[in-house]
Amino acid sequence: MISAQQAYNKIIGLLDKHGAEYKLFNHRVALTYEDLAAVQKETGFVGTEGKCLVLKCDNNFIVYITIQGQRVNLQRITEVVGVKKVQLANAEDLKNQFDALPGCAYPFGFDESVNIYIDPVIYSQEWFLFSPAVPNATIQVRGIDLKMIFDNLPNKVKEVIDFNI
Repeated sequence: MISAQQAYNKIIGLLDKHGAEYKLFNHRVALTYEDLAAVQKETGFVGTEGKCLVLKCDNNFIVYITIQGQRVNLQRITEVVGVKKVQLANAEDLKNQFDALPGCAYPFGFDESVNIYIDPVIYSQEWFLFSPAVPNATIQVRGIDLKMIFDNLPNKVKEVIDFNI
């Protein structure tokens, strides 16, 4: 398992290494979309809020990244991933596997054995917002720059267009 601080450092390192245009905002703890909306007004960051889901697929974990407001089709994920059961990781799973709190799942920077599935709509966002593994920070990054990051990760990364309802 990677610690939240290690993941944070890895995320920032990857953004810097690949020349991504981003801004890091430190703020009060925000664990829900409602909290984040209030923090967004206070700090001034703008963009489309990311939705990073950690899913337990049988006994393994995957991460699916899309944008806020999308409803996810777990049955379709079951079919595509080729497993019997898919469910959202619970708080204990998030803590044990990613050292993350609910609401602070992050899109990359975790163990390379975790497969990543991406809704390519994230790449068309002028600014994409996500938690860098800690509840008191938000990263605002150009959507197009995320493509470069995901293309260079050691994780298995797959773009999917049919995981949302």
